[in-house]
Amino acid sequence: MAIDKEIKKRVTEDWLNSFSQLSAYAQNKLYKVVGSCIIGIELIKLPHSEEYRPHFVIYALWKSDVKKCLNAPVLMKQLYNRKGLQFNIPYEKHTTYFNDAIECFRKQIQVSLNEHVTLKSLFEFVDSLFGDMLVKSNSAEQAKLFELKFYTALYTGNQSQVQNVLNQIKQASRNWNIQMFEMWYGKSDLWFKELQEKASNRDEFLKQIEANKQDKKIAKLGSSELIA
Repeated sequence: MAIDKEIKKRVTEDWLNSFSQLSAYAQNKLYKVVGSCIIGIELIKLPHSEEYRPHFVIYALWKSDVKKCLNAPVLMKQLYNRKGLQFNIPYEKHTTYFNDAIECFRKQIQVSLNEHVTLKSLFEFVDSLFGDMLVKSNSAEQAKLFELKFYTALYTGNQSQVQNVLNQIKQASRNWNIQMFEMWYGKSDLWFKELQEKASNRDEFLKQIEANKQDKKIAKLGSSELIA
């Protein structure tokens, strides 16, 4: 039996009311613009069941067009309940689980969805993900997180952090599985060179982000600053 549209609508409204800066990009995609990123929550319906699972997501705004930006998140983290299990919420019992879900979300996601975001809090959150087994064993996943750190630092103009991230990449890449990396990113030296070139052409990089923010649907989203 398909879930009543009214129930889904109420689920969306409850999440939006708890994170007042988020806007509905789609019924299950609640976003806001933060500097060089779109961040927010996706309420992903589980296949073959009448349950959904909340995920925290970050999308890039620095890619060459909006479609590429929103093609896939640069970061997606699912929510876990107090027992450390995946948080599956039945639509019909949404109100029973909701307060718990909000509390777990605020504890597990240290990036504010209700105010400006500091580069420090974002970096601390991203750094915590490097300990995840899936990230540890996958050089492409590590590269994706490093890119997020690099481009957010570049956006804020924090040159010492930009340099810092480049140094971290040099260090970490010594242990990468280069074949796995190149399946996703191509030649590692060219990828690294491209990051360095972006750092030298910050104005172009900022222009691209501004162009993507002009997209009709993105322009309607709430926004807050990314602070160095």
